[in-house]
Amino acid sequence: MPAAPRLGAPSFSQGWAPAVNFTDRGVVDQVGQKTCVPLRCFEDVLVMAEGSKAEGADAQQLKYYARGVGKVRVGWRGKGETLQEVLELTEFSQLGPDALAKARAGALKLEKNAYQVSKEVYGRTSPVEHMPSAKGR
Repeated sequence: MPAAPRLGAPSFSQGWAPAVNFTDRGVVDQVGQKTCVPLRCFEDVLVMAEGSKAEGADAQQLKYYARGVGKVRVGWRGKGETLQEVLELTEFSQLGPDALAKARAGALKLEKNAYQVSKEVYGRTSPVEHMPSAKGR
């Protein structure tokens, strides 16, 4: 995601792992939108269109981002069956330090397991690196 997304900017790579057919690109699709999800309605929403050549030029996943919250909705357009995912934000909570540490430990455990059970995929990538928070710098 660009730091200052704007309409008309070139698309950007969201990751590149051709060995597992991940060559997705994103582009700013809409700005200043309103969207409503079960949690509430959001104003000034940024919509990103994402896809890859493998899924076809007319198949895109649409991700809706609200300032201060993050992704609040996922939709799609086009004919790509693999992109027909719909998600909507139903709850928002912020984790405290203990819960965040527990979630981080759980994610690292899942990653370690993935390297063991799916070496042909994860073995081609580097493990996650912990980045200290801005407060810890």
